[in-house]
Amino acid sequence: MSRIAVEPDQMEVLLRRTENVASDATAALGGFAITADGGIASDKIAFIVRMAIEAAQLAADATNGLATVARAAVTGQLGDEAEVFASLQAITAEHFG
Repeated sequence: MSRIAVEPDQMEVLLRRTENVASDATAALGGFAITADGGIASDKIAFIVRMAIEAAQLAADATNGLATVARAAVTGQLGDEAEVFASLQAITAEHFG
């Protein structure tokens, strides 16, 4: 197993910025309606919009999960690759499983 060395202060700034972007995306997604008035194509447009919103929300959730794992690794809560890998697998199962 190898160890990863990082500057905790710099990582904290990067992680906070990443979490802020994900939070902004989540807030913006909350303002979208999943219905549309497109005549005969309304059902298809609504489906496409809903899928796009769900995919964007999933991306925001995954970003937050990865930031949580990264923060835990930086603070030494996850000491080796096996622990980081296990945490990433847990997030994958929760959000994509």
